[in-house]
Amino acid sequence: MPQRIDAVIQSVVGQAAEHQAPLFAIQRSWPELVGEALAAHSRPVRLARGKLLVYVDHSGDGFEMSYRAPALLRRLREQTLGKIEELVVRTGRIASSASKD
Repeated sequence: MPQRIDAVIQSVVGQAAEHQAPLFAIQRSWPELVGEALAAHSRPVRLARGKLLVYVDHSGDGFEMSYRAPALLRRLREQTLGKIEELVVRTGRIASSASKD
């Protein structure tokens, strides 16, 4: 029997939200995890296959993020119950957060 389109959409959106819940939690707590100064110049953008991709504004921010990686990974693993195995840092343009005024 065919499913109603609204039920299919609701199911797909629910599955996507459940899959991305750890990333959303990290994004919400990012300033507490890395500090306000580094959070202003970095953004966690993707979590896939145990790898968290973080964009930073400048290579210096990337160096600082790499320096902090061991401690940050421990905190991220605690927060996500072990879903993060690796931190990947890339230099690039980060979008400003919609929640900042």
